[in-house]
Amino acid sequence: MRWKNVSNIIIVTALMLLVLQLFIQPAVAQSPNITNNSCADCHRKLVFTTEEQRQFVDIRIKHIESGISCSIVCHEDKLNKSIASTYAMWSVSTHALFEVTCEKCHGGNSLAKSKAEAHVGIPAKSIAREVTPEMCGKCHVPELDEFKSSSHFKKLESSEEGPAPACVTCHQAHSVRVLTSSEIEDFCSNCHNRITGIDPSVPKKAETALSSISELQNEIAKARASIITAKAKGSDVKEAEASLESARSVLKDIPSVWHRFNLSYFDTEVNRGIADARNAENQIPVQAQTAEPEKSPGFEGLLLMAGMIAIYLLKRR
Repeated sequence: MRWKNVSNIIIVTALMLLVLQLFIQPAVAQSPNITNNSCADCHRKLVFTTEEQRQFVDIRIKHIESGISCSIVCHEDKLNKSIASTYAMWSVSTHALFEVTCEKCHGGNSLAKSKAEAHVGIPAKSIAREVTPEMCGKCHVPELDEFKSSSHFKKLESSEEGPAPACVTCHQAHSVRVLTSSEIEDFCSNCHNRITGIDPSVPKKAETALSSISELQNEIAKARASIITAKAKGSDVKEAEASLESARSVLKDIPSVWHRFNLSYFDTEVNRGIADARNAENQIPVQAQTAEPEKSPGFEGLLLMAGMIAIYLLKRR
C-alpha cells in the first residue's frame, strides 16, 4: 500500500514538471532579436524622438554594417547634448575636481551676478575642434609640446580630409576622460582599421604600450621597498636612490610622452624606466638585502611534538 502511494506521488510530480516545461521553455529558449554589439545593449532601451537622435542611430548602424569597431565615446558629446546635461558630465570630471570651471575654456565672467554679464565675451559658436590643442595647451604645456610633433597634429593642422584627432577626440569636451589600456584598442580601431586603410596594427600596439606602464610602476615599488629596507640597516643607498629617481622621472613624463603618438619611442621610454628601477635594486649592497626569515615550527610541528610528549608520558606510566 505504501509503495502504491509513493508511485502515485512520483507520477503526479512528473506530470507537474511536464506542464511547467511546456509553459516555461519557449520563453527561455526564445532569444531577443538584437544585433550583438555594444550599442544595441544600451541604446535599444532609449526612446529616440528627435531627428538628431535618429541620425545618430543610423550612423551607428552603418558603422556596424561596414565592420568598423565603433566606440560610444566617439559620439558621446553629440548624444549627451540630446539626452544628458553638459553640467552633469563636467561635475564628475577631473576638471571639476581641480576647479577648472566653464570660463577657463569658454570665456565669460564667472563672478558676474546676471546671465548677460556672465556671458560677455563668450562666442556664439561652439569651440572649434581644430583649436582645442592650443586651448588645452594653456594648462597642459608638456602634452601640447609632444602632440605638436605627432602625425595626428600635422594632419589636423593641414585640414586634410579624413580622421584628424584633436584633444576632444580622445578626452571628450566635458567629461574629460582618460582612456585606460583596456579601452584603448577598441577606441583606436575607430580610425585604424582595414576599412579606412589607416595602419590597423596600431590599436593592439597601443594597448600593449599602455599596459607596460603597470610593469614600470611595479618595478619602482619593488625598488623603493628594497631601498627603505637597506636604509634601515644603515647601508649606503645613494646610487640606488639616484637610479630610482630616474625611473620615477620617466613615469612622471609618461602622460606627456604618450601624446607624441610614437609607440616605438613610448616603448623605449618605458623600458628605460624599468631598467633604471631594476638597476636601483641591483645597486643595493648584498648584505643589506632582506634575508629569508627562518621558518618557525608550524601548527603541524607543534602538534607532532605534543603527541610525542604524550606517548613518552604514557610509556613511563
